[in-house]
Amino acid sequence: QTMKQFKLWVHQHTFSENELIVNPKEFPDCKEGDVFEIYDPGEPVKAVRLLLQINNFIPDFQQKDTISILHSVANQFQLRTYWDVQVNKVDPKDVGIELAEILIKDQYLSRNDMWRLSKALDNTCVYVNKKVSSCGIRCQIYELWTKGEKVSCGVINKDTRIVYRSLTAQVFLFIQMSQEMWDFDLNGDLYFEKTIHGFLYELFSKWKEQNATHEVTIVLFSRTFYDAKFIEDFPPERRPCILQDSYRRFYEDFYHVVIQREKRDDWLPVLVTLKHHFTQYPKYINCYHDEPGVPAGCNSTAFDGNILEAYNLTMNIFEKHFVDRTFDRTGQTTVIVTPGPGVFEVDRSLTSIIKQRMVDSGVATDLVCMAEQPLHSVPLFKFRNKDLGQGVSLGDDYNIAHWVNHSFYSSANAKTQQDEFVPRIKV
Repeated sequence: QTMKQFKLWVHQHTFSENELIVNPKEFPDCKEGDVFEIYDPGEPVKAVRLLLQINNFIPDFQQKDTISILHSVANQFQLRTYWDVQVNKVDPKDVGIELAEILIKDQYLSRNDMWRLSKALDNTCVYVNKKVSSCGIRCQIYELWTKGEKVSCGVINKDTRIVYRSLTAQVFLFIQMSQEMWDFDLNGDLYFEKTIHGFLYELFSKWKEQNATHEVTIVLFSRTFYDAKFIEDFPPERRPCILQDSYRRFYEDFYHVVIQREKRDDWLPVLVTLKHHFTQYPKYINCYHDEPGVPAGCNSTAFDGNILEAYNLTMNIFEKHFVDRTFDRTGQTTVIVTPGPGVFEVDRSLTSIIKQRMVDSGVATDLVCMAEQPLHSVPLFKFRNKDLGQGVSLGDDYNIAHWVNHSFYSSANAKTQQDEFVPRIKV
């Protein structure tokens, strides 16, 4: 239903909390909950158009041929006072939202709270950056999607998928300091430089842009293999820390905590600290090699690294999240940055334990690879063959870890250079 043009007014929160105020006499057939499309008739057809909903009528507003919208909404959609605007009544089904992303900050939301908030937002008109307060929950609309495209406003209905994004989550960031960190990538940068100046710089910049205040813990980890054949080659005080893998190699896992449970508005200065620890890290893992009686050791590759052990460390903390809970943060996630391509040789039983613990806890897990993406599915876990005795053994088998969210990072220089597809192999 097309209406005539109206003169636009704006009002403040002190006058009314309603985003749209209309004269009931001008809209005799309208009722509370109706959605209207407001736009400048002189703009192109594809221009952004504002959708607002009538929450209730104000009998005191008797201005003829005039509508009033909230001042903050008018500024966001660049609508000026006393403009002539076109007002059309639209069907909420025609402007329904398929996906809505909602930001929450400085509060704890359980699954029950998210369900109640989703029900409260049903059949409501929203727009990007709109602040919503319902059921004691404060949140903000971040993104709206319809038919695979971003939109500025729309109506949330029962078919809308709502995704909650937390700006105050508990984040464990693990950086695998394997041999590849000191190797060069295809663009001539060290993988550690690619990690620091590329991935972490963009990640921390985005946190600063969104005013995120996550509680972050940063850990550097690696595995050192020792050139020893017997456990007696190590001093007695060192033997409890030495383990042996299926290949009968003696190794020791190292975890160096750089940042522990800190909240910052700007995480970019931490990059300088990480650079310092990068130069000193070989001394951390070789601190026992100069002692008499300690065999020489070398840093492992990402393939032989202790990635599952790092995951297990976070599970020890996340599975007790309900004990002494803090009510100013929501969500917990683990991010592991590796210089490898996402292929690891792991223990079969440990993989089953980690997978079950993650599924039970419902914890998000991300694996970010700095190397080039291989020509096969990843993340790929290799299990060593089983020896069944009597000369019978099974071959090595592989498993794709679907419970890990993996991605490959490409630097900005690599993105600009790759204007067209270049085949990596020639057949």
